[in-house]
Amino acid sequence: MSEACTNGSRNIILVGGIGPSDTDDYDALVVKVYPDGEFISRRFDLMDTLSVFSTVDILDNGNYFITGSYSTEAQYLLRDHLWVIILNQDLNLISYKSYLVKKPYVGYGTSCCSVVDNEGNVVLTTLVVNEDTEQKTAFTDFGFYKFNQLGDTLLSCYYSYIFDEIPFELTKMPNSNNLMLIERATMYNNHAEFMQLDPDLNIISINQLWTLDITLYGNLSSDYWVSDTEFLVSGNRHMDTSKADIECIGVYRVDTSANYLQELLLDKPDTTDYVAWRNSMAYANDTTIYIGGFQNYLGFWLPDPTIVELYVIDKNMNLLGYKELGGDACYEVWGIIATHDDGCLVYGTKYLSTEYERDVQIWKVLRDDINIITEVTENNILVKDILVYPNPTTDHVFIQLGHSLTWQELSLSIYNINGKKVFQKRMDQPGNLLEVDISNLKPDYYILSIDNKKHNIYTRKILKQ
Repeated sequence: MSEACTNGSRNIILVGGIGPSDTDDYDALVVKVYPDGEFISRRFDLMDTLSVFSTVDILDNGNYFITGSYSTEAQYLLRDHLWVIILNQDLNLISYKSYLVKKPYVGYGTSCCSVVDNEGNVVLTTLVVNEDTEQKTAFTDFGFYKFNQLGDTLLSCYYSYIFDEIPFELTKMPNSNNLMLIERATMYNNHAEFMQLDPDLNIISINQLWTLDITLYGNLSSDYWVSDTEFLVSGNRHMDTSKADIECIGVYRVDTSANYLQELLLDKPDTTDYVAWRNSMAYANDTTIYIGGFQNYLGFWLPDPTIVELYVIDKNMNLLGYKELGGDACYEVWGIIATHDDGCLVYGTKYLSTEYERDVQIWKVLRDDINIITEVTENNILVKDILVYPNPTTDHVFIQLGHSLTWQELSLSIYNINGKKVFQKRMDQPGNLLEVDISNLKPDYYILSIDNKKHNIYTRKILKQ
């Protein structure tokens, strides 16, 4: 499975490929999962072809717009036909169209992403493979397509770079007709980039997400915009330690100019942790944002059973919960998607270290299944000199801001440990000291959050005795 989406009928649609992985002889596959766990599937066995589906979107009439690629060539990277099909809600075929890749490109890659724009058109970003026949090497560029809801091509264009490009996420920018592509460029040592596109798929800007201290380079995913210019993104975080280079899961608040604003590391000792290969972030509500990944102890082929990791954070990047799945086999997580009941669906592949065959694995997880975390990580990298005292406390808590801040145009919120807001007040007073009466709250742990007009600037766990 490589892509998923949901719709108003509360069903989950998964697309990908099926076939022997040792020969890459795949057929395209669609699976529809119902809320009760039942499912239907359809395999598209095109005679004498190798095929795979890559993206799926829901059309205005509820039908499924699916893109993929196929070829009569045996090589996986020489799938030279872009494939667009439309299925009804029973997975019956409505229309089928294909487009031959333009020269000098020889095929399409599987790393693709799509979105329905504000005009109802489906915009697709895909890899196009350009083979150097003299050196017998291959490298990739971006191919952009825009289709109407009948599957007709409205426009297409290609963007060539010096080195390989990989698209991760294509998203609509809030209050705008522009789009943003989150991608990776190997010419910058695998660092991530944000590419803004106008409605005609012209590049407006490209900003590199990189600093000397933070390396976030692979499998980036985003499912929540904080504002018109800021959003959350999750991805593989490179940690250069004194012992070894390791990977962990990182969540960041960033802006469209590629500035890091806030960091939350989801790291465990003695393991390498990867986010889901495709979409690792799934927004359910402001207090339930899922981050999915898995552990890898030694290398790409796992000799021992592995753990699937599912974290819950809120919109202010407070870590609220954690749950482990798997552990009985080797698992790789391909993606997560929020469900109508504020839970999520985790999907990936499962295999045994002694076998090459891989099976599809799907878990349904409810919010109540997630273990509550009472130790909330202080994850803000901007404000470090705010004091909260006494803690623990009984009736009152004092909050002293740093000398460069005042309470004017700030707001204070308090959440219980389940993420429910129990107090909110917008301040407009001079000075940097605030006294808050919490005598009406029952004894328990709470999350204190300070926000300005744009974003969260501070979070802290407090204990009411």
